[in-house]
Amino acid sequence: MNYDYIIVGAGIGGLSAGLNLVSNNKKVLILEKNSLPGGYVTTFKRGRFEFDVSLYDLMDYGNEEHIGSLQRILKKYGVEIETLPIPYNIKIKSRENNFEENIKGEIDDWVLQLEELHSGSISTFRSLLPVLKEIHEALGAIKKGRENVEKDFPNFIKYLDKNAYEALVDLNLPNDTIHILGYNWIEIGSPLNKLNFIDFAEYMYKYIFKRPVALKNKNIDFVLQMVKRYEELGGKIYYRSYVKEIINKENKKEVVLEDGTKYYAKKVICNLSERYVYKNLVKETNDFAIKKENARTLSMNGLVVYLGLNKSYQDLKLYNYRYYEFDNLNSEINIKNMKKFSHHTIEAIVPNIVNESASPKNTTILVLKTLYYGDVWNSVNKSNYYQIKEILANELIEEFESTFGIDIKEYIEEIEIATPFTFERFTNNINGCIFGAMRLGYDNSIHRLLSYEEEKDPNLSFVGGSSLFGSGVDNAFYSGYYITEKLLEEERKEI
Repeated sequence: MNYDYIIVGAGIGGLSAGLNLVSNNKKVLILEKNSLPGGYVTTFKRGRFEFDVSLYDLMDYGNEEHIGSLQRILKKYGVEIETLPIPYNIKIKSRENNFEENIKGEIDDWVLQLEELHSGSISTFRSLLPVLKEIHEALGAIKKGRENVEKDFPNFIKYLDKNAYEALVDLNLPNDTIHILGYNWIEIGSPLNKLNFIDFAEYMYKYIFKRPVALKNKNIDFVLQMVKRYEELGGKIYYRSYVKEIINKENKKEVVLEDGTKYYAKKVICNLSERYVYKNLVKETNDFAIKKENARTLSMNGLVVYLGLNKSYQDLKLYNYRYYEFDNLNSEINIKNMKKFSHHTIEAIVPNIVNESASPKNTTILVLKTLYYGDVWNSVNKSNYYQIKEILANELIEEFESTFGIDIKEYIEEIEIATPFTFERFTNNINGCIFGAMRLGYDNSIHRLLSYEEEKDPNLSFVGGSSLFGSGVDNAFYSGYYITEKLLEEERKEI
């Protein structure tokens, strides 16, 4: 059967791309290997608990004053979602620095806390805010096709090729304040001394001005709303459809499934990592494409422990939405430690803090995550896999208990452990990397955006966390919209 577009993968990027195309009267087919859509944005049940795999906040949904791209485009598609505000309610601890801080209240309250710890934080932080705003506006201008930004956005040009640490030093922030302010590098997947400042600035702008929100309902409800609207507009989606190969056929693409079924389209969009596609699905492409992809650095992978606790978060004294535990406030040191099993950087999330109905009454969901960098998991084989993941999960639980003084082990009713192998199996992300390709040096978001026209195959495009804007639901969603807008624009030029 022939289509205008075939999309491989029903993750957020693929669904966003599909929605935009069918909204423009294109004949679209989405092929998804799993039985449910959403990719990382999905839900699973264990006993009486329903766990969200990921997505505990939306960074670019925004508010009445600062409407985010995600909110604007969802409304354009006709998709309505309910959200809940996320408070600044975070606890950070660093073992080697003997550091502990509770971040509560509004951003101004946090800055006051920083000032008490490190004099000069307030003035330098306030000087940072207009820089963040300017960089956000510059990115918006570039996304709209504006080429000459030097005159109106000098700070964007100034910091274009600086890493986050260099830029924050240049802005005179105290060194310790830099590391505290940059604790959420773990949400981006790159250390401050490697992460491009433009990427860091855009994340901070969304965090400070647009404020993150949480979904009121489970991940799968959000995803199914997108699917429903996509199908209402005429789009097709086939599940359990594992793509085996993508072949060039004159002026169209042939997509072959494992069972031999063939579909045809003018263009194919992959909501998959480019490395996986070039390694497994596409045999005919130029060497430049392969060399460019192999030069990229894959992000960290992780172990995630999903806990259903038979006690309320109030009784457990889980008063924070997020908990962070680092070896050191310096993100570079943490990255080095992530290359071995013996060190755990911990991020913990308590969804019930934001949404009391996240789990049954008088129960709590607690999600623990630790990250690994490099090939540490490649030493694990089938014979000791289950043993190792259970050992690591227990270590993570015990470390959380001892660090934050909160007893949880005796209240565990349900537990599920996801490893890099789990994520690779469900998403086809090589090594189970959860942030796609790291945004480093030449491969930061702005360089990806500016080099978009260098697409190696004019009939093959990529969306999702490994594509233009990097990881995160908001970025994946916007990549689907942005890429399809470009493709539709190209079609109009051909007419």
